[in-house]
Amino acid sequence: MPSRPFDPQWTTDAPALSAFLDTLCADLTAARPKPLKSDAQPRFEASIKAIVLDLFRAHESDPSLEVGIASGATAITKKSKSRYGASFLSYRTFTAAMDALEDAGLIVMSTPHWDDPAKKNSRVARYMATPSLMAGIDRAGASVVDLRRHPNAEGIRLKDSKKRLVEYGDNAFANVARDQLRIINDMLESHWADLALTDVQLAQELKRIDGTRDDEAAQSFDFAARTVYRVFNNDEWEQGGRFYGAWWISIPSHLRRHILIDGKKTVEVDYSGIHPAMLFALAGKDIPTDPYARCVTNKGNEDERRLVKKTFNALLNADSVKEMKKIEKYEETLTGRNWTDFKRFIVDSYPECADHFGTGFGLRLQRMDSDLAETVMLRFAGMGYACLPVHDSFIVHHDMRDVLEDTMKAVFKDMFGVENKVEFDMGEGENVEPSEDPIAPDIAGLLEPDGYEGRLQAFRASREPL
Repeated sequence: MPSRPFDPQWTTDAPALSAFLDTLCADLTAARPKPLKSDAQPRFEASIKAIVLDLFRAHESDPSLEVGIASGATAITKKSKSRYGASFLSYRTFTAAMDALEDAGLIVMSTPHWDDPAKKNSRVARYMATPSLMAGIDRAGASVVDLRRHPNAEGIRLKDSKKRLVEYGDNAFANVARDQLRIINDMLESHWADLALTDVQLAQELKRIDGTRDDEAAQSFDFAARTVYRVFNNDEWEQGGRFYGAWWISIPSHLRRHILIDGKKTVEVDYSGIHPAMLFALAGKDIPTDPYARCVTNKGNEDERRLVKKTFNALLNADSVKEMKKIEKYEETLTGRNWTDFKRFIVDSYPECADHFGTGFGLRLQRMDSDLAETVMLRFAGMGYACLPVHDSFIVHHDMRDVLEDTMKAVFKDMFGVENKVEFDMGEGENVEPSEDPIAPDIAGLLEPDGYEGRLQAFRASREPL
């Protein structure tokens, strides 16, 4: 079963869902054999709302998705004190909320916790919303569009060399980056991005990627996740910085052509060979039309070019050329070289970049490309248009293609003094992919559409003044 960690940083300002949560809290409070102290009651209710909203969100993204919730005193206390956690959490009130929801048959432990004697693969208990809870949310008329990332959730994340979150104090750079992130997320939240696929087709895609997802991609169709955060690496603000968190970043790349923004078709524009282009610019060299072409021995062979690109960037991220392991799906038949010779071939073919291979410099280049992305999105936010980031590419309404291309070129030139090439991929438009299900008249579906049309209508209704 797919799973992900509990995330308490979700809220709602939708009147119907808010009323449902308030009633639920009142009912669970009334059912307690002993009343809580006045200062504990708000924490108890906040815990109930956080648990319900996150399990609702999980169910909407994938009905089989489990949520791992650590309820031990140490884990909860740590989460309550972390800048990445939630201050309302406390051991007594959180466990009381969990017990109340379980006793009421609203959540269920789907997989029990397990303590690994070797302390390597221990597992926290996993939970799911019950049909009873989902029925109540449905009766309230709630939708995934009603979920919002809490505005105070930490969006600037610092990790160490083992990819563990690092606590940090007041930091001038982080403060500015956080302010810029709020502008970007306000822009993203003011538009609705979705996939022009039926619910049946989304379920089929979930099956295809089952077992292949990491934690980030476990929310592949989590349409509530439409804001981003930045991740910096190795305890350094100069490494990493890329944007993550939004559902369109983690979906399989072949699905991005089906993305709609506010119900309209899109175009994706990306920087061509961004990391080698940056290295050429930093070295004062002209940027080739295709920076990877010099190592493609069979001109026009896209499979070989992809291997060159993956290996080139892996060499930049590696700490050692010699010790770098073979990349996934490497094929000698495509390159005519064994892995050791192929690595050396690439290093020797790029004297402009040779000093950076095997040094981990790729994360410093990511800091640069993430700063480019930040600037591009801020410019679109200033114009009032949606701009969805996917690392070194961006997705916008198809009519904004020229504006996006010009903006990306201008931002790159401002940073590096030269212009880089950009490439685009037009989306499929507003047409839903053909379904294997027979087509039949559905009057109810026209009056109350489901799928992406239903979510779009719900989003538009949520933004209408009361």
